[in-house]
Amino acid sequence: MVQFEKIEELSEGLRDYLNTNVQLVKQETLAKSSVILSDLFSYMLIGLAGMFFLFFFSLTAGFYLSGLLENTFLGLAIVAGFYFLISLILILIRKKWLMKPIREKIIKKAFEKK
Repeated sequence: MVQFEKIEELSEGLRDYLNTNVQLVKQETLAKSSVILSDLFSYMLIGLAGMFFLFFFSLTAGFYLSGLLENTFLGLAIVAGFYFLISLILILIRKKWLMKPIREKIIKKAFEKK
């Protein structure tokens, strides 16, 4: 009888230990994901502000070139062509210069010690 009680006590202790470890892993995962998501959100807000700046700067540049060339279409087309070239360059270098560094930064944040 004493052996059975000890086994029961050990199994209950093991269950408590496993439950505690599961809770710890959940909390650590939540902490890491909240850091990553808050960074992502802040970068998205900064990116949005940058996009607004770029949009209005592009309009300004397009209308400035339109005034110089005395042709509205040509001024705006030059700005659009510039963005088309930038887009092509970004497509060509996206894996090495964009995707890999972003992926590495996320992994680094995930395994960063507090």
